[in-house]
Amino acid sequence: MQPVVRRRIAIAAGSLPSTTTTARVFSSSSRPSYSPPPLSRPKQIPLSLPRQLRPFSTSPLLRQEATSETTRVDNGLPHSGISPLPSRSLISLSGPDAAKFLRGILTNELPTTPSTLTYAAFLSAQGRILNDVFIYLDPRSTSSPPDSFLIEVSTLEAATLVKHLKRYKLRSKCAIALLPQEEASVIAVWGSPDSIPAQSESLRYCPDPRVPSWQRGLVFGGGSGLEGVEMQPEEVYTLLRYANGVAEGQEEIVRDGGLPHESNLDLLGGVDFRKGCYVGQELTIRTEHRGVVRKRILPAMLYPSSASSPPTSLRYEEGDLAGRIQAGSNVTRVGARGRPAGKWLGGRGNLGLVLGRLEMMTDLKLPGEAAVGAGMGFKEGDEFEVEVKGEEGEKVRVKAFVPGWLREKLDEKMEKKGRRH
Repeated sequence: MQPVVRRRIAIAAGSLPSTTTTARVFSSSSRPSYSPPPLSRPKQIPLSLPRQLRPFSTSPLLRQEATSETTRVDNGLPHSGISPLPSRSLISLSGPDAAKFLRGILTNELPTTPSTLTYAAFLSAQGRILNDVFIYLDPRSTSSPPDSFLIEVSTLEAATLVKHLKRYKLRSKCAIALLPQEEASVIAVWGSPDSIPAQSESLRYCPDPRVPSWQRGLVFGGGSGLEGVEMQPEEVYTLLRYANGVAEGQEEIVRDGGLPHESNLDLLGGVDFRKGCYVGQELTIRTEHRGVVRKRILPAMLYPSSASSPPTSLRYEEGDLAGRIQAGSNVTRVGARGRPAGKWLGGRGNLGLVLGRLEMMTDLKLPGEAAVGAGMGFKEGDEFEVEVKGEEGEKVRVKAFVPGWLREKLDEKMEKKGRRH
């Protein structure tokens, strides 16, 4: 045994005096006292604004003044019709793990019956939209519980989405396949067309959750149930979407560029905020409960710079004004400098969509936020413009509108937040 070890043993037994210094021990009476400062309660910030009655709304929380900034029903477009949608394709996803797999990467829950569909999106890990989609139960499947789904997506993005799904599939037991249009395609139905065919094995309808009077149709086997049915060209459906401020596909909702809230998915039923975990959920939930959405997609109308005043109602007129505007071009206030008021997303004729800053382009008021800047907030009579592509210096005026459904949904959301606080 080493000498040092023997000495430690002897000290422990009490046979040798310890040569170590004894630590000073404070009694409770001699210990320095410390009293933390009293906690002050945070100031209560009022979360509600004075209430006044406004048209088209149950609450005025998001409105500065009553104006006519609502989309008219009489917008120059057919009130009912059926359109084939070759710009949309279907992806089949089936297998024992199909439902579990989709729940982990979708912003919304899955449909529960063949007569319903789900509007949702696939997000990046940073919470940006990759693809906006519709999810259907495949009516051709007889399995119980359902394990076969159809994913409707922009035709231009279908192959890219298939790759995205396969990357996340890993060991999930499901098969993924892009269906040709001859096997399965999509139609849009709105209003009450006189010649709408009845449902059959080759034709199924589902209500479109975004707009109450819209439906989506699945056509199997090349459209055998649509013989003799009067069809509107897809452009009519596209113009109808523009008039209602409903974006669709990655030509309008830029891939990996926009948030669900900016694209109105939160208001159109595309996000379930009580749903379990999915890719991109963190930023989406934080934006819903803590963030302020400063930009949203809005319907817009183009008009010549020579016009004496901006239009007061949205109405379709034939022409090619929208074809002269480059998608992604900045929208700016006439005669003003500084940050752009929004971006032009695309359009047809004189109608289109803009991603607009709400406090600059509309009369909507963002609660709890300071003004955007001296003189930069919306004022009645403000005009905005966008450059014409290929013609330096030439510009066209842009007027953004706030649809009634958007006002109502925003007001409902603010009332719910006020009740929670």
